[in-house]
Amino acid sequence: MNINWIINMVLRRLVSRAVNAGVNAGINAVAKRSRQQGRSQGQGRSAPPVQQAGRSRIPSVKQGRRRG
Repeated sequence: MNINWIINMVLRRLVSRAVNAGVNAGINAVAKRSRQQGRSQGQGRSAPPVQQAGRSRIPSVKQGRRRG
């Protein structure tokens, strides 16, 4: 075993632990964010899809009276 092999082995172990910790932190952050959004939107009700919400904000055009 030379020094290069030992350094590579240690670095590989450290990098894998760092990557795993980062992935776990990201998953936990997303889980906490989704739980907080669920509470603020109203006790377990799901939000309407984005397309429906976008359409409902556009006011409908009323037709004028026809003269005849």
